[in-house]
Amino acid sequence: MAPTKSTRPTVSESHRCSPTSSSAEHLQCLLAIAQVINSSLELDLVLERLLTQATAVLYADSGSVMLVDEATNRLTVLAACGPRAEEIYGRSQRVGQGVAGWVALNGAPLLLHGRPDKDRYESVCERQDVSDALCVPITVDGRVLGIISLNNCRHERSFNTEDLALLEAIASQAALAIRNAQTFEELRRQQQAVERLLNEVVHAQDEERKRIALQIHDGPAQTLHALLRGLEAVEAGNENGSDGKSPELAALERTVREAINEIRHLIVDLRPLSMDELGLLAGLNRYGQLFEQRTGIPTQVCHRGYDLKVPEAVASAFYRIAQEGLANVWKHAEARHARILLEIDDHHVALEVGDDGKGFDTEQLRGAPPQQIGLASVRDRVEMMGGRLAIASVPGEGTVLRVAVPQEKPSPARRSLVSGGRVSR
Repeated sequence: MAPTKSTRPTVSESHRCSPTSSSAEHLQCLLAIAQVINSSLELDLVLERLLTQATAVLYADSGSVMLVDEATNRLTVLAACGPRAEEIYGRSQRVGQGVAGWVALNGAPLLLHGRPDKDRYESVCERQDVSDALCVPITVDGRVLGIISLNNCRHERSFNTEDLALLEAIASQAALAIRNAQTFEELRRQQQAVERLLNEVVHAQDEERKRIALQIHDGPAQTLHALLRGLEAVEAGNENGSDGKSPELAALERTVREAINEIRHLIVDLRPLSMDELGLLAGLNRYGQLFEQRTGIPTQVCHRGYDLKVPEAVASAFYRIAQEGLANVWKHAEARHARILLEIDDHHVALEVGDDGKGFDTEQLRGAPPQQIGLASVRDRVEMMGGRLAIASVPGEGTVLRVAVPQEKPSPARRSLVSGGRVSR
């Protein structure tokens, strides 16, 4: 992408250094530049603002910022301004090649007027549009991150040694901001890689669950249905030729029907069709209904905040967490009612599973092996998503399990607020 004219904050006229600025004015310029450069962790913005401030302070006609790629040992232009900005943006050269390459290799600044006398600089300043130039390294702890070059002083005089010293000071101010921005970019790339891996893992798990569900449906479920049809046929024959079916046959038929129902529940648990087709909220509503049918515990599903499609990995994890939470309600809580709340705001997607059961002392969770309290899978899922898990409980007053996962702020076009904050079946 070619560079465009900056609309970012610039050094004000009161902070711009004149050719005869004093040391105090130079310091004022540097402080203003540092404030602007350090106002962002986005590398592109940091470089753009650095170049904008440097050209403004030193009255340069054009300039560029090049960063070193240590893997390839090359310099690449990542910010440019002036008449030839679009032409040079994105260009690269070897460290050691040309004026910029020499500065990067030696970590030393250069002040050039006209064509360089030394052949090792090649012909960078032979161009008719360059009369004088400044080129300084951007270094941190002796390591060269890149270089900044300025061309053509727009005053009657040319660049001088004071200008070179000021540009070195600007580069020194910028070095830490650039390193912080690079670190931020690396962390963001790592986070994106983790998110991709998480999505792949979740997708693989869901695909495996679907495969198992299909195998159960086509295998044991069909076998049991065939057995049930056979028992019904035997029952019909007994009714025609005897006084009725035997207690043993009736008990066997009940057992088969119970097994078929359990397999149906297992298939739904493995592959929630409503979530596949309609999304997380529909899946939670459907599972709340099934849980109530199985256990007799009235279960309410609520929705608060924005009505947004939740990312696949988060949706799958939240569905499994809701399953685990309700399973604990059934097994341990002795509850009269259960509740699921899905909440979406500008920063988080959150899930709560609560009950009005007997509760417990949360102090017993401290240091206890996760396997003993049935929350190992929940903790693992939350940690994989970079979220937070909290459990609140009071003896005799119930328990609330809450999971919150960060998300990017939705755009106004994608979000609509759920009026009343509740959707229930």
